[in-house]
Amino acid sequence: MDRQPSQSEGNVTLQIASASETGDYEDIVSLLKSPAAFLDKRGYMLCANDALAQRLGLRRAELAGECIETLLSENDWAAYKLFQARAEQQEFTDPLGATLLLSDMAQPVLFDPVIKDGQWLGVVCQADHARSQEDLRLQYLMEHLDQGVWDYDTATKKFVVSNAWRRMRGIGPDEEITALTDDWMETVHPDDRPHLRNVFQGQARGDTSSINIQYRRKHADGSWVWILCRANVVEFDDQGRPGRIVGTDTDITSVKQRDDDLQRLTRKLQLAMEASGIGIWEFDPSSQSVHWDDRMLEMYGIEDGCNDRSGEAWETHLHPDDLEETLAYSDYCQRHGLDFKRDYRIVRPDGGVRHIRSLATTVASPKTKGRLIGVNIDVTEDYRRSAQLEGARVQLEYDSRHDALTGLANRRLLDEHTDALFAAIEDDRVYGVMHLDLDHFKEINDTLGHAAGDAVLAHVAKTIKPIIADAGLVCRIGGDEFVVLITKDATVDNMAALSGEIMKALEAPITFEGRSCAFGVSIGCAIGKGPLANRAEIFINADTALYAAKQAGRGCYRFYSEAVKTQVKAEANARQELLDAISSDEITCYYQPQYDAQDLQIIGAEALVRWHCPKRGLLLPDAFMPLAEATGLSAVVDEYVFKHVIAQQTRWYDADIRFPKIALNISLDRLASRGLVDQVQSLLGPHHLIAFELLETAFIDNLSRAHLDTLEALRGLGISIDLDDFGSGHSSVVALQAIRPDWIKIDRCLVTPITRRERQRQTLQHLSKIARLEGAGVVLEGLQTGLHIAAIQDVDCDALQGFALSPPVPEKEFTTLLSQQIRQAI
Repeated sequence: MDRQPSQSEGNVTLQIASASETGDYEDIVSLLKSPAAFLDKRGYMLCANDALAQRLGLRRAELAGECIETLLSENDWAAYKLFQARAEQQEFTDPLGATLLLSDMAQPVLFDPVIKDGQWLGVVCQADHARSQEDLRLQYLMEHLDQGVWDYDTATKKFVVSNAWRRMRGIGPDEEITALTDDWMETVHPDDRPHLRNVFQGQARGDTSSINIQYRRKHADGSWVWILCRANVVEFDDQGRPGRIVGTDTDITSVKQRDDDLQRLTRKLQLAMEASGIGIWEFDPSSQSVHWDDRMLEMYGIEDGCNDRSGEAWETHLHPDDLEETLAYSDYCQRHGLDFKRDYRIVRPDGGVRHIRSLATTVASPKTKGRLIGVNIDVTEDYRRSAQLEGARVQLEYDSRHDALTGLANRRLLDEHTDALFAAIEDDRVYGVMHLDLDHFKEINDTLGHAAGDAVLAHVAKTIKPIIADAGLVCRIGGDEFVVLITKDATVDNMAALSGEIMKALEAPITFEGRSCAFGVSIGCAIGKGPLANRAEIFINADTALYAAKQAGRGCYRFYSEAVKTQVKAEANARQELLDAISSDEITCYYQPQYDAQDLQIIGAEALVRWHCPKRGLLLPDAFMPLAEATGLSAVVDEYVFKHVIAQQTRWYDADIRFPKIALNISLDRLASRGLVDQVQSLLGPHHLIAFELLETAFIDNLSRAHLDTLEALRGLGISIDLDDFGSGHSSVVALQAIRPDWIKIDRCLVTPITRRERQRQTLQHLSKIARLEGAGVVLEGLQTGLHIAAIQDVDCDALQGFALSPPVPEKEFTTLLSQQIRQAI
């Protein structure tokens, strides 16, 4: 309120300031006739007069300590706090006008700072009775109800505004206000200026007596304020033209903001509904009709464009399998006033089936009993994806328990079935396990490749499963190993019959990409009864029986027994003993020289493996190589011998001792092992002279294309390929042509009888001619006596080997023989 304190009021302020020394504020305030109080610096009443206490319906003593904030509006309290802050900084200003919110009316007041000697002591709060009650009410409405009142005189161009009008624009109380000039229009938003100017000028001309317009006006802080302007012509001049226009301005920025927010939200909701394909419907129970929006029609495949339909329209589209339950649920919701929430299927006119999720609620209305408003969502894709996910889950669950290649149960499913079997097993329950291992499967994998091996495994699985049928669970537990858990009729006779049927069914080789894959199967069987302390025991027993079957020559089955267990344990110990011997360098080589048939000079030697066993002394190959072959260690022994001879030749080379070619036996397992050629190449030096001897009887029926390719690769490294025991096999010529050996050794069983049978010499001569036709050198072995040497004088051969010339000797003695030959040559 732009009002200066009266002289009398100023005297009261001086009196209070003087009284501050004695604290006699209450007596001074009581002199004021209008409601008044004295406030401390924080705004709390130190004392009040009877007029204020009476107006508030309290006693004066009850007002002491009350904060003036409780009697002010939020805006006035904020203004008071600024007034208080300026006083604290000794920025003493004019009295602050405000309005007390009393019980029966709003009372305008003035807050005067009390100052003495430049110090702020407190505030006098005094009601203003200078104006009528109606003026005060009008002032209150003008100042506190966000109504900016203005009065425009068209003749004088005088423009009078209220403080509220100024506040909503951020204009100070003393700032000059211009009328509809260009400067004033500059504060209006550019998009609103033309229309606003036309409206105001039209009213000033008398084109219309009232206006109602919204526009944007720049606030002092730079923001845009939305103004709702309503104005009327209240006076006309002698010519009937508007003379005085009175109007009110209302700040509707927040309303416009809410409208904008609502519009944005509505647009977003509309976009979301369009993107999601949500259909909206509304059912009127009084007319039994329903309104479907366009998305509902599209969802149901309806093309007639009719949005208003019969209330029973949706029932005609319900899928027959969902009709009864869905209608019953709908009736139940209506009877109990519940929201409808359900998924169901519909059948479109084109026969397509869609899954619909429907959500509806009853919305009360004053004029009707209430309408059922709902949304429909096409969730067909959700159901499809859910079905796919469920299918994927089922498939993953299946895959986690089954072998990918054969489709048989895997170890996990076997464990689950075993756990189920033993979970509540009776003492008299009999069960069995069959452990199957394929014979010669490694050779198929190594020579024909993994694809051929996979074909064999798939064939085995396909063969075994129908034989076992419902007698048990067939599993592939890894590689070429299969296990059958027999839960039905687990007797020795039945399991023996099953084993025999399986072996017979797998006798015939299969053909893969035109090549024959021959293999067999060994089976170990074990029978158990009742619970076991260790559930793995039955499988261990079957594995032990399988080992016994393989030791028995493969291609057979064996049942577990204590005798089998003892035998397998002994063989396992022997195998481990042989492995320990290899790692401890107890395995060594003896060398039997091969002599030139003409001058009896050493032109070669055969490395023969020996075992210096600490317990049994020196062992010949017959004492441990059968064990090595039976337990899969023959390739390990061959590799050890090869490295041993390579190392020895290097020592001779370093000692400048001339040495001949050394022949080593090589097993089929060693020849088929992966990486053989790379390993040999990595160890072989230019000074090494090595020959690999192939046993004709062991190789001729088992050689594959891969074996022959490996032999050619070894020959390319400078290794001689020799054929041992030539003539002892049933197809020596075939072997000779297939292998194309560099040397052949005629078997001792053909050489030994030469001293007793005249025709034996002719046999040797014929074999020698056959070898010559293939370009191979010939070695006669098994010459035990001088008679043998004399008897073969006429046989065409290149080298002689036998005890009559020299037995196998240790490395040291053979080194001496080589050294002596060198000295003799010198």
